Amino acid sequence: MSAKHTTGTVGAINSSDRSAADRIQQSPEAQTDATNATSDIVDLWQTVTLDDVHAARERVMPHLHRTPLLHNRTLSEMSNTSLRMKAEIFQRTGSFKTRGALNALMQLTDEQKARGVITLSAGNHGQGIAFAASMVGTRAVVFMPETAVPTKVEAIRGYGGEPQFSPTMEGIFPLMEAYQEEHGLTFVGPFSDPRIIAGQGIVGLEILEDQPDVETVIVPIGGGGLISGIALAIKSQRPDVRVIGVEPVGANIVRRSLDSGKPEQADHIDTIADGLAAPFAGELTQAIIQHYVDDVVLVTDDEIADALKLILIRAKVLVEPAGAAATAALMTGKVDVPAGGKVVTLLSGGNIDEAKLKSLL
Repeated sequence: MSAKHTTGTVGAINSSDRSAADRIQQSPEAQTDATNATSDIVDLWQTVTLDDVHAARERVMPHLHRTPLLHNRTLSEMSNTSLRMKAEIFQRTGSFKTRGALNALMQLTDEQKARGVITLSAGNHGQGIAFAASMVGTRAVVFMPETAVPTKVEAIRGYGGEPQFSPTMEGIFPLMEAYQEEHGLTFVGPFSDPRIIAGQGIVGLEILEDQPDVETVIVPIGGGGLISGIALAIKSQRPDVRVIGVEPVGANIVRRSLDSGKPEQADHIDTIADGLAAPFAGELTQAIIQHYVDDVVLVTDDEIADALKLILIRAKVLVEPAGAAATAALMTGKVDVPAGGKVVTLLSGGNIDEAKLKSLL
């Protein structure tokens, strides 16, 4: 049986506590007025601009890698497309998350750096924050569920971060907030933060530069920071390019939020793709996705596992389940692409531990 990331009901937080989604939205570092943008929900998608993405690239890329687009003839033939895979597995810390994390932390004030930062993460964002904190010289505390992938926990420690644990996902935010208030730390959210989104948007700039004739870009979704950045970076320059999001069936918070017209909270998460297991949707990311993204489709855990094995065997690169989701959507026909269409899928991360890999293979 495949190892899965499973949590209980997020709504089980004590009624005296605000919901996790409410707490995220009300955190000062998550507020859109930090960028002098309008708070009108109709215009919220304009909070992050193409200029912000370019500024993020100038700020962080001297310290990070420009990741390659990988071509594989077999996968192209199997999908009847011209396929390239954006290999964020080769980014520092093993995922795209470092781009946004470093962009955020490089904009901290001296006072904020002196106190340190705090976040919540299933693993990859925490690694990015810990790495970025080591670069700018500040403390990083990362709250994680006890079910977090052990190698991700150790990587956070290796970058100098301080993991803290909650028995369940639904208990993380109250514990994190209490710790934050006690120690005076600055919260840097995992996805619905303008600085995070702008940093992730650098991926979109690189895709357009390396494949100017791209027609469809397929992106995995957890909370939506990556697809928000990529979509605004690409659509601001090439509105004809389709940007499609992919979520696991068992962690489909963004699809649910699009269907309901408001940011939702997950009542249950059950997926092998721990990197896509966001327990709530963010107001800013949902506004950007609603405006720019063409569709969000769902894939099963079996389809993700099959794609992971296919990428490993045929492309000779190892991705974590979250990193296989976009390719899974293409290979299973969940994304309709014309014959020979020029497609880029995101290999968003490669941080998988030995036990989970054995269970999937």
